Amino acid sequence: MPSDTFSFVVARWGLLLVTLASLGAIFLRAQSDDILSIDLVHLLPSSDRSPDIVLVVKERREQFERRLLILAGAEEAEQAFAAAKVVVQTLEGVPQLSVRSLSSAPAGRDIYSFYAQHRHGLLDVDMARLLRRGDAVEISTLVARRYADPSTLLNSALIKSDPLLLLPAFLDHGFSTSSENMRFKDGSPFFEEGGWAYVPVSFDLAGSPFSIDVQRGVTAALADAIRVLREKMPEAVILSAGVVRHAANGTQTAEAEISTVGLGSLVGVVLLVLFVFRSSLPLGASILSIGVGGIAGFTACLFVFGNVHLLTLVFGGSLVGISVDYVFHYFCERARRDEEVSGEEARARVFAGITLGLVTTLIGFIGMWIAPFPGLRQMALFSGVGLVGSYLMVCLWFPVLSQGLRPIASGPADAVQRYLIFWQKLPRSAVAVTAAGVGLLALVGVAVLEPQDDVRLFQSLDGELLAEQQQIETALDERTVSQFFLVEGRSSEELLQRVEMLSAGLTEAAGEEGMTLSSLLPSIARQQENRALLVSYLEADGTIEVLQSLVGLQPKVLDDYVNSLKAAPASLGLQEWLADPVSSPYRQLYLGEREGAHRAVVTLARVLDREALERLASENPGVAFIDTAGTYSRLFSLYREQVSILALFSYVLVTALLLWRYGVTGTLAIMAAPIFAAFVSFGVLGLVWGTYSLFNVMALILVLGISVDYGIFFREAGPDSATTLMAVVLSALTTILAFGLLAFSSTAAIQAFGVTIFVGIVVSLLVSPIAGVSLRGRG
Repeated sequence: MPSDTFSFVVARWGLLLVTLASLGAIFLRAQSDDILSIDLVHLLPSSDRSPDIVLVVKERREQFERRLLILAGAEEAEQAFAAAKVVVQTLEGVPQLSVRSLSSAPAGRDIYSFYAQHRHGLLDVDMARLLRRGDAVEISTLVARRYADPSTLLNSALIKSDPLLLLPAFLDHGFSTSSENMRFKDGSPFFEEGGWAYVPVSFDLAGSPFSIDVQRGVTAALADAIRVLREKMPEAVILSAGVVRHAANGTQTAEAEISTVGLGSLVGVVLLVLFVFRSSLPLGASILSIGVGGIAGFTACLFVFGNVHLLTLVFGGSLVGISVDYVFHYFCERARRDEEVSGEEARARVFAGITLGLVTTLIGFIGMWIAPFPGLRQMALFSGVGLVGSYLMVCLWFPVLSQGLRPIASGPADAVQRYLIFWQKLPRSAVAVTAAGVGLLALVGVAVLEPQDDVRLFQSLDGELLAEQQQIETALDERTVSQFFLVEGRSSEELLQRVEMLSAGLTEAAGEEGMTLSSLLPSIARQQENRALLVSYLEADGTIEVLQSLVGLQPKVLDDYVNSLKAAPASLGLQEWLADPVSSPYRQLYLGEREGAHRAVVTLARVLDREALERLASENPGVAFIDTAGTYSRLFSLYREQVSILALFSYVLVTALLLWRYGVTGTLAIMAAPIFAAFVSFGVLGLVWGTYSLFNVMALILVLGISVDYGIFFREAGPDSATTLMAVVLSALTTILAFGLLAFSSTAAIQAFGVTIFVGIVVSLLVSPIAGVSLRGRG
């Protein structure tokens, strides 16, 4: 390879200019736009998601994420309200928080007065069902039971205006979703649980709960509120829940892991490089190579996709594991102890190996690029372009930057030489027996492996925070359920009719109506139908006589009631309902009107069968079923299956290329390491954890790229290259320090990634010399 040609000089400085320009472009984009994405929905194929659904889900998620709920508790309600006021006064000046509401709800008399104006069209579910069936006997019996119910507060005015007691029954049903723990004091609600009274206070965050400033501000404010309350009212307690608390805890955990695992990795790599090369030059060159690759990959993703997902950055960390192969292979050749090698000669010697290693790795990423998943394509683009950038950095700049490099230290060189001699003298029978034993043990683990696609793999949740959240849910008698229905209509009336249809189907399919607008606000068509059904029932022969006999209703009262029904009083409409305070606790069910479409949600009190709910949504026009946690888990499942297939495809493509270069014998020698490493890695997962996830499969693609590089380097160097073994050992140890220590992370997904890489790279390091010493010759 020529070293001083004009084209080389142009290419070298061209790479520098392109890198600087890319860095500037990233900086400018970051000033005007969000270049990082954390929304897993963005990883879905575009054909699988509706922009309207994505927007609504995003808005609801952001509203939920920006909510902080605090419960002030004491043994007496009066003390709990006093504690709540102390909390509000303490937190009022916090810039990251704004008080949404001190617990409030419309009083029962206000609710009754509002709905009484429209009572003629309001029916509870039981009465409506009997009226539609036309079962006069059952209807009269139901009315009689309600008159006999001791909880019914009867008076002459009620009997005259509502002789069938329809409005109390409607209100009992419509507001039955309120917490059984709710009580009132002077018209203000509080909650009783376990002998304690709790007053809830809602706050809105001024920014994203994932903002470090917001997390620190809220954490400090809560600590201050607890301190002040203890000083003023030591008998009171504060409970709090919100995404910001889990996010703050996650940040603290990440910082702790960075300061321990991350710092340990960095120190280990630095000491390793200094021990072997007795110079910081290879370390600086490694950082430059990885940096150039990272900038190249990031810029390519910005240009093609508009942003970069955080999951892409996690997978893109493969740049560290693979690009250091090129770096250490070059520097081990450059700093040989047995001869003086110039930068250009070192590049020439390693050029074939690192070029073929790059090509095989890029082939591995081709399978991910052709997949119909934006997330996989982005990962492939970032890693592929990034590796090309690192490769060019090694080829174009390292001969210039490696001047004055000292030979490798004698201690590491002698140790590697002894290990190589050990491999050369090791009987093949011993290798076969050991491999067979390890393989059989791994087979047992693989046989018990089961997929794990739970979205909680992404989370590192603190047990104390979860216990506090559970205590709040118990006090409020509420549960956080990620499943809900999104209903859409061209008008508010069509929206309400579709909600009614969905509610009826939900009751039939799952035995629960859910929290719906229809239970609080029937459609105008339903109200008119209810009036017609009542008139038909009351005017039927014998009805008045039966009611008079059962409950003593006078014919004149019933005649006057029928006349009022026929007078067609105004029905209750959505806008009137929204404008009255009675709707305040339930307005979040209506999402408003946008671009001619009215939308509402139907929430669930418990997690139900996903397939049944999806089927129900498909049977109702304008209805979509949303299962946030389930969608993410299903996304992980789809990705896991797709990546598994693509990983196998990548192994096949790489094998085909190696067959062309090395023939059958050489290819078997090279592929022994990655295949055996992948098998043992999954075997360890099965024996220790019993499950595997998307992150384990992603790690296997990285193990493939690194292990194949090891085999190619040995094959190109032949059976007697201690220099190649030194480069492989350094690369493997660096990868283990950079990624293997992630196995100690408290986040399951990161831990899975780290465990797979650790086992895979260790096995590859032990097995890869077979490519150079156990099988001779090339194809």
